[in-house]
Amino acid sequence: MIEIIIQALMLFASLAVLATASFFAIKYIEDFMEITRLSEVATGFVILAIMTCMPEITVAVFSVQHGTAGISIGTVLGSHLFNIGIVVGLLAAFGSLRKCGTEALVELTDLLFLASIIPLLLVAFKAASPIVGILLITVFALSFYRMSKKRHPPTFDYIKEGHVERKKPIIILATILVAVVFVVLSARTAILSATEIIKLVGISQSEIGAKIFAVGTSLPEFAFGLVALKRGRVHLALGDAVGANLTTITLVLGLVLLFAPSAIEQMMFTEILIFVLIMNIILWRYLTKGGVTQFGGIILITVYIVFQAIF
Repeated sequence: MIEIIIQALMLFASLAVLATASFFAIKYIEDFMEITRLSEVATGFVILAIMTCMPEITVAVFSVQHGTAGISIGTVLGSHLFNIGIVVGLLAAFGSLRKCGTEALVELTDLLFLASIIPLLLVAFKAASPIVGILLITVFALSFYRMSKKRHPPTFDYIKEGHVERKKPIIILATILVAVVFVVLSARTAILSATEIIKLVGISQSEIGAKIFAVGTSLPEFAFGLVALKRGRVHLALGDAVGANLTTITLVLGLVLLFAPSAIEQMMFTEILIFVLIMNIILWRYLTKGGVTQFGGIILITVYIVFQAIF
């Protein structure tokens, strides 16, 4: 009982740090956007998404070295589904995404859809894994280049007051990095504490497994999404969620396929990819129409629930 209380306190403390760090990250990212003129979608991908995906990138590198790359693949695809099904799904269900379809966001979703089709070459045409890996990494490089070119005119009144000019870009970027590190670490601690609580109350490890771990890796995107939504930065939240998916399915999965081609379990890989494609098609369809309706959000959440029930 005492151990459960200790783990519960650790969980609540981690969530408090997660919320605070997310707030400061979003706050300083707003300053960064005004200095660089990056659009919200581009900033969500170029800065937030890549930073929050650093743990997955690190895990992928070490898992390849230790011959356990299959775990990394499962986590990538599982977190991909959570980001769209739950993070984007809930934002839409709250009615925040009805009119969110910008050119940059649609382009990012197009690239995500393309990236999710490429791995099917492994199954459909028995293509060599290293070739598919190179294709995915190329898509990531192209996406990063194109998004980094997206600019917008200054929009905040406090720019005129010199609020942003007094801060050096390097200081702002360093603050964002520190905040994101705290977000990632607190998210990891929270999911580990939750896992320990689940074990202590008697739920089997097989029920914990990859599903909870995948949710844990997506917790930073979820936290950023909620804080960004509260501050009226819907496109920043979407850029992070969709951008994180694009980063993991291109860069992370690409690295694994390039250096550990034998890590693929064809059957499971194919079945999960089908759900990835379904969610990407739904998201793409709504965004090209101007935004994701509340009904669309419910559909995304439902697809994720079906995925969890089947797997």
